[in-house]
Amino acid sequence: MTTTRSGGSILAADFGSVTTRVTLVDVVDGEYRLVARGASRTTVGYPIDDISVGLEQILQDIANATGRTFYNDQNLIITPENADRAGVDYFLATASAGRVMRVVVVGLLPDISIESALRAMTGAYAEPVAQLHLKDGRDEVGRLNAVLLNRPDLIFIAGGIEGGAKNTLLDLLKPVRLALQVLDPSLRPNIIYAGNSHLVDTVKTFFGELTGIFVAENVRPELDSELLEAARIELGHAYDIHKEKHGEGFSLVGRMSSTGVLPTAQSYGLIAQYFAKLSGKNVVAVDMGSSTTVLAGVFDDDFYSTIGTTLGVGHSAVSLLEQVGAPLIESWLPFFPQPGELMSYALNKSLRPATVPLNLRDLYLEHAFIRAGIQFLLSQARVAWENVPTTGALPPIDLIIAGGASLTGTGYPDYNLLLIADALQPTGITEVKADPHGLIPAIGAMAQVSPEAVVQLLGGDSLEHLGTILTVSGNIEPEQNVLRLKVKTEEGETVTQDIRGGHVVLLALPANVSMELEIRLPRGLHIGGARRIKRKFYGGAAGLLIDARGRPLSAGASVAERAKNLPFWVSEASSDPETRLQTIPEDWLVMPEIDPELDEELSLASLLDEELAVAPSAKPARQRGGFFGRRQKPAPAASAPVADETADDSEDEFMALIDHDAKPEERPSQMKRRKQQELDDELGSLRELL
Repeated sequence: MTTTRSGGSILAADFGSVTTRVTLVDVVDGEYRLVARGASRTTVGYPIDDISVGLEQILQDIANATGRTFYNDQNLIITPENADRAGVDYFLATASAGRVMRVVVVGLLPDISIESALRAMTGAYAEPVAQLHLKDGRDEVGRLNAVLLNRPDLIFIAGGIEGGAKNTLLDLLKPVRLALQVLDPSLRPNIIYAGNSHLVDTVKTFFGELTGIFVAENVRPELDSELLEAARIELGHAYDIHKEKHGEGFSLVGRMSSTGVLPTAQSYGLIAQYFAKLSGKNVVAVDMGSSTTVLAGVFDDDFYSTIGTTLGVGHSAVSLLEQVGAPLIESWLPFFPQPGELMSYALNKSLRPATVPLNLRDLYLEHAFIRAGIQFLLSQARVAWENVPTTGALPPIDLIIAGGASLTGTGYPDYNLLLIADALQPTGITEVKADPHGLIPAIGAMAQVSPEAVVQLLGGDSLEHLGTILTVSGNIEPEQNVLRLKVKTEEGETVTQDIRGGHVVLLALPANVSMELEIRLPRGLHIGGARRIKRKFYGGAAGLLIDARGRPLSAGASVAERAKNLPFWVSEASSDPETRLQTIPEDWLVMPEIDPELDEELSLASLLDEELAVAPSAKPARQRGGFFGRRQKPAPAASAPVADETADDSEDEFMALIDHDAKPEERPSQMKRRKQQELDDELGSLRELL
């Protein structure tokens, strides 16, 4: 790693699943300033499969704009900077693109060491694929197979408080060692050991000849304490090696970088902690990308971060739909989805993640995925936050930092602000900063080599001040006055406005312009615990958004309610006087009928699955909004009696009446035999093809 020294130019590249962003900062008049930035498509995967190609294209554009030279004769980035201003002092790389690390977690107990290991992993692009512990119900062969069959990229070993059990953990590691011996050396996962420090030498002897070992402080040194930071740093190093091992140009970029390839998510956690420590207040940072969603938060000095490695609105749109479920997405739609419409939209996004909504219906679908995905990840994160209730309204959030094109790239700052309010549903008085140019990954990486650069960039205007959200809390009655607002203009005039429940109001106050507001609320209502507020507010790219819709926020229990509320809220939160309320077309409010042919297709598919002995666990359950757009019938209870032959005959008689292909002279029993023969013929043909 390059030795840190004060001052110097810094070039930072962040490789996302869709976009690569490059930032150049340098010291100007004694302070770090943004000199240039560029962005282009990430050249990962087919057909180029080399991220350095996209990087070179961006650096060529920056070179043309600044007159700098970045590459030497070997086509490597020049570091440190030469006397003739060629190259840079530091080159840093962060990434969220590519495959996440598959991790097998080993520990003594699931609710102690395993739990701490999983918390340490929340800030890394890692997916736990198996857990080995004393209560996993496996014998040695089962644990051996758990390692071999899950094809991990990393083994994370925790367990044992300081000076605690030794032999018990070693017994768990024996099948892991055997699995590494069986695997081809090129496929062996690296190991992070973050358990009882008295076993460090033993673990090194146990695995040292087989694979690489990273050692961190014990994540659970005592039953009632955790130390996660050291393990998270080693996870970053393991992620760097993982990227190099899987090609995609990361090997070359990692060698040129002063710090290797760092996970993008770590930057969001660092920035959230920085602002929380600076202000002593609650901070949440969120970034929703094509493949992953990052959520980091600090509540009452308790920091927690998590990554939804399969919760994105591009490459991971299908898995987002499967995890979140159609009902949550539909709760943000002002129309009935057509059969298969949600899955079709998700499939198209996964194939073409860079596409943008082409019409109003696609726009509602896109933003429903965004709102539902963030809400789902937030509900999971709340379980781990010690100072946050698992349900109900969140504690007041003083600052939200939003990144990613989905939350900052709608093209309208006021709509960005409304979308963030809908997805995170903050309470109290919340300042919102946006990162439309993707600088947070670069700033977070700079902390590794130049902390003063981080302080100076964040202290300036690197992040966009989007606006402020004032949220009314309490028992809000729709259309009842919940807030009286007095505004003093620059001319000294006072304007009074009453705001009713169920509405949002945007005060389009420009950035760097202040306005003194006096707010009064009736008994039972408050904003961040206060019923009377008199203070000066500063504007932003969007302005001040007063949200009187209540928490938790619901767009409406029915499609008709959502068709009324969602367009109305957009019009209320718009600062454009030309914006008109968009009426939802009437045909959107008609529940679609199920096509009988699709029912027959589903029935045939079910029969084929049964005939070919497809395991139920190998196929995802079909649900409304899936390929066939119908609700799967519930399975009969285990105690349900078996239908008798009379019932079968009645069903046959009924089928004979509605089957247009049945011949008049055929009786139900003959028709049943003919249908079975036709199905057997189809299955026979299918077997020949297979």
